[in-house]
Amino acid sequence: LLSRRQRQMCIRDSRLNDLINQKDITVNEAAVCSGVPPSTLKNILYGQSKNAGVVTIKKICDGLDVTIQEFFADPIFADLEPEL
Repeated sequence: LLSRRQRQMCIRDSRLNDLINQKDITVNEAAVCSGVPPSTLKNILYGQSKNAGVVTIKKICDGLDVTIQEFFADPIFADLEPEL
């Protein structure tokens, strides 16, 4: 069973993967467009990064031409439990 934090990371990573696939680009191309080192993006996508900051997520969104609001407005985030 996944912890709440692990579930949040899986959902975030899934959303990033979906966006990269929708753009029909590679992870390396997404990293270059975003100004994020490819190793950083790969670490996020493959669960090696436990705490991707909002600045990094914002950079990736900018590189993928998606606002941070659009990123988190996806229904994939709807079932997340609120933090207490």
